[in-house]
Amino acid sequence: MQTRLPKGPHSLSREEVARAQRARLVEAVLANVGERGYAATTVGHVTASAGVSRTSFYEQFSGKQAAFLAAYRSVTGEFLEQGVSVAAEAPSPLDAVTACGDFVVGYVRRRPVVARAVLLEIYALGDAGLEAREEMLRASEAVFDRTAVWLRTTEPELPLPPPFTARTVIAATIELLTQAIWLDTGDAYDRARSAIRHTWLLGLYGHRNIPARSG
Repeated sequence: MQTRLPKGPHSLSREEVARAQRARLVEAVLANVGERGYAATTVGHVTASAGVSRTSFYEQFSGKQAAFLAAYRSVTGEFLEQGVSVAAEAPSPLDAVTACGDFVVGYVRRRPVVARAVLLEIYALGDAGLEAREEMLRASEAVFDRTAVWLRTTEPELPLPPPFTARTVIAATIELLTQAIWLDTGDAYDRARSAIRHTWLLGLYGHRNIPARSG
């Protein structure tokens, strides 16, 4: 949610004003890129949506690409932190996978425009976008790896997943979310939720039977 500054005189410091403006610009970049596409989005679109002057924009970012990269890193970092928090509240690794699947699908369903910007438009930045995406993938893989270690505290006989399992699971998750956003139906999101859970459990348990879970 964008942080609006109070109208008229206020007691906010210059740093607080800058933070509020940056937050609004980040939201505006994601909204415009998700709706228009990166190539069609201009700095003018972003500043108009954020209610921030071009001067203030360039005090924060060197240009459109820098703004989108900052927005991408901000929203993906926030997303991962929230997902980890959801998992931490679960009583078991199996419950954590289910809870995180619900969270991931619920997030993209609530914010499909932001999800389109993150999942699709990052490619429009070329190598800079691929580098930022790789950072996100590695952070997501680390979450999978931590879950695998956690699972083995309750089932120590399970071997750890082989190399590249985390990358395979994360890539499949992204593809399933992308398809759900494209179809944009309740059934598509439900199928994505079920498939994501199964994919994570397959990665964690390997060729063992995946535990059934009611509900």
